[in-house]
Amino acid sequence: MFRQSTIDFLTDNAKRYGDLVHYGAGNRKIFQFNHPELIQELLVNDEPRNRRGIVMQRSRFILGDGLLTSEEPLHMRQRRMAAPAFHRQRIAAYGEVISQYSAEMIDRWQPGPLDLHPEMLLLALRIVGKCLFDTDAQAEVKKIAAAVDAFMGFLPLVFLPFSKQIEKLPFGPMEKIRKGGVDLDAIIYGMIAERRKSPGDRGDLLSMLLEATDVEENPEALQDSPAAQKPAAHMTDKQVRDECLTVMLAGHETTANGLSFALWMLAKHPEAQEEVHQEAVRVLGARAPVADDFPRLRYTYMAFAETMRLYPPVWVIGRSCGPEPYDFRGFTMPAGAIFIAPQIVVQRDPRFWPNPEKFDPRRFAEENRSSEGRPVRPKFAYYPFGAGSRQCIGEGLAWMEGVFVLATILRNWRVRPAPGLPEELPMSPLISLRPKHGVPLVLERR
Repeated sequence: MFRQSTIDFLTDNAKRYGDLVHYGAGNRKIFQFNHPELIQELLVNDEPRNRRGIVMQRSRFILGDGLLTSEEPLHMRQRRMAAPAFHRQRIAAYGEVISQYSAEMIDRWQPGPLDLHPEMLLLALRIVGKCLFDTDAQAEVKKIAAAVDAFMGFLPLVFLPFSKQIEKLPFGPMEKIRKGGVDLDAIIYGMIAERRKSPGDRGDLLSMLLEATDVEENPEALQDSPAAQKPAAHMTDKQVRDECLTVMLAGHETTANGLSFALWMLAKHPEAQEEVHQEAVRVLGARAPVADDFPRLRYTYMAFAETMRLYPPVWVIGRSCGPEPYDFRGFTMPAGAIFIAPQIVVQRDPRFWPNPEKFDPRRFAEENRSSEGRPVRPKFAYYPFGAGSRQCIGEGLAWMEGVFVLATILRNWRVRPAPGLPEELPMSPLISLRPKHGVPLVLERR
């Protein structure tokens, strides 16, 4: 089911049947939401009625109960404890790491053909490793990459009959997933043990998770107790592991895919690529970008945003109805029903995006607003980072990473498609949207 044809299937559903589509897959009842107002109701208004989607539910056997997979009230508690690592001041400091690692990458490049998808995966993995765990993950990259590849192949298994039983069987795909989990556990638990021996804030997520406390877990402690005396709950090693693993996998895979698609689109549109280059030269000169440069690299931001519209790494959001059915605009949503809100459909809907297949970064220009200053389209016509309490906690870091990496690359290099490639880049819609056969481009030094 989850192949390129899946995107065509979801798109055709919206065109033929409208804004809310109901169909079945085996004994599962599925509702597809294709309009921004309905998506807002699903992801925000009705959030308390729903649970994580089936893929995230089944992913717990690898990810545990991290931010992607946990339910309330655990999820909100975890989010509070992890949030300081993604505050504006922290992200500003992460900008130096992004710039340094991007420069190191392009310094080893040579003119000629190069598949940029593995390059972006390695770069994003190093960045997330350093910013969030204060470690250079390059030494472990092969193990982590193999684990990610195995995990991405897990999605089709979720929809097979008896999928829970399949998880326990000793056959190829599941063995790879389990081996990846063992390798990742060894890496992460090793980091946790080392930090427990020498605690302290190194300015990364791991430090904060180990030091984080949550007095709200013990509400009885809040009564008649001075703040300094309130008992505080710390995360166990298992809880820290679940959060680290979630951030490591989700935080590098999605950003790397977004950057890969962005470089492809800019290679296909040399005039837009030239604008990014000229902006980077004007704003940065020969120096590395710093946090204060982010708002000044406006066109680069728009190019990345437009890529995320056309090729959203999180291409569909899933939810499932909780144990109680409820009414949704006259329809009864049965307990356990699957809900899907596909960005890949809504963000290409011509009702909200004129000439939607065209790559046009200026859609995201500030002047593209109504006379009252409001956006010209509904809020949920564009939601590449999700919505509600589940909105990606690392969104700010992802934007900075995308903009700084593109500016660094295209200031120094020109990219163009390798000869003989198809007009459209084949996509692989798994847990995230990946380029199916990589991103083979030709590099020319400027």
